Amino acid sequence: MTIDDAEHYTPQERAAIVAAYPAHEREARARGIPVLGSGRIFPVAEELIACEPFRLPRYWPRIGALDFGWDHPSAAVELAWDTEADVVYVAKACRASQQTPAMQTLTLKPWGEWLPWAWPRDGRRETLEGAGVALARQYSAHGLNMLTRHAQFPDGSVSVEAGLMEMLDRMQSGRFKVFSTLAPWFEEFRLYRRFYWDAVLGAELPDGVDHAVFDFAVNSGPGRAAKTLQAALGVAQDGRIGPATLAAARAKPADVTIDALCDARLAFLKRLPTWATFGRGWSDRVKSVRVQALLMSAQPAAPVAAPAPVPAAPSPGVEKPAGGVPAAQPVPPVGKTAAAAGILVLIAGALAAFRHHVSDLFGSLF
Repeated sequence: MTIDDAEHYTPQERAAIVAAYPAHEREARARGIPVLGSGRIFPVAEELIACEPFRLPRYWPRIGALDFGWDHPSAAVELAWDTEADVVYVAKACRASQQTPAMQTLTLKPWGEWLPWAWPRDGRRETLEGAGVALARQYSAHGLNMLTRHAQFPDGSVSVEAGLMEMLDRMQSGRFKVFSTLAPWFEEFRLYRRFYWDAVLGAELPDGVDHAVFDFAVNSGPGRAAKTLQAALGVAQDGRIGPATLAAARAKPADVTIDALCDARLAFLKRLPTWATFGRGWSDRVKSVRVQALLMSAQPAAPVAAPAPVPAAPSPGVEKPAGGVPAAQPVPPVGKTAAAAGILVLIAGALAAFRHHVSDLFGSLF
């Protein structure tokens, strides 16, 4: 059932109800199309991102981006850059599990043997010591035109947060488009609710607390986020948010819980062996989440003008918190992340490599 089936409202009343929702919530609230509530990881409606496929002009710069994986799926995308309008298009996307470089190359070479391929510097200890370079060389040996350096900004940094924020900025300003036929990309765009938001009962947590817990879950896994919240609330730490945890969260001032949660999260990150490499970015992320969560907790709930139909079935999609803060790190240091996080995360690093590669080729032209 969608709002169009609520015939006790006039068409004008239904239109007014839909218009009253934030833009990124309208698809979910009015028609049950998956989204993550009041602020998904990228709080942007799909209709603002999707575009019909078209023949790309030959003079547009293009780049491929490849994230290595095995049980965690490998992911690949092709980006095209309309430099005149400054719009980046995701023109191709694929993902696959348990494929060797030789097998993947058979799929990717038809995209163009000339296509330059960006690849990430992985954040885990076992790949930080050069395994990423070795894998890139294997793909190169099988015929992919791999860049000589891992994805990075022109200054040599590998800030995933910066890439994700550029994605969000481009989405919100209409400068990031995805071909509507790329089902794998849109599946990942919708899946965060199921794997993270629903896993920590985000819809039932107090405002602000929901955002802090959700972002922690994306970065470090729902179980760790739940246990850290439970520790901050002084309840049993079983990693599953239930009635007791929710009652404690509602009884405690949200700002106190947010500060305790963010302090514990930062302390956990500092204990990781990769803190020296990624600590600055992680620290900035936790700081940003803390500020946003505290702002959310201080805002009074907006009054509801009129009831609207609730989507009949839960759907993977979008979250309630204003989680435009970098959500799915390509190098999540901690815990588990959903296998589907690959393509979204891959693009963040690819944007950095894109500008770097084009500037290498054409100097200051772009």
